[in-house]
Amino acid sequence: MQVSVHMHGILRDQLPPEAKGRTTVSLDDGATVGDLLAHLDIKRRVIVALNDGHEPDETYVLKDGDEVSIYTIIGGGCET
Repeated sequence: MQVSVHMHGILRDQLPPEAKGRTTVSLDDGATVGDLLAHLDIKRRVIVALNDGHEPDETYVLKDGDEVSIYTIIGGGCET
């Protein structure tokens, strides 16, 4: 199956610059979001949005043609 991936923030650095954070990944049928993250070698905590903005967990089974956006979790600031 083919899944379109759009990586945001620092994750874009995992792809060649000319990819501009976008790639298509071939996965086995029945692959999950967790399988996709492992395939992309993403080991940090991220937010994943699927097609219509649905935020699946890592056990969600992907379908051919899914469009996946992956975002880094941003933290910071301080308590006053």
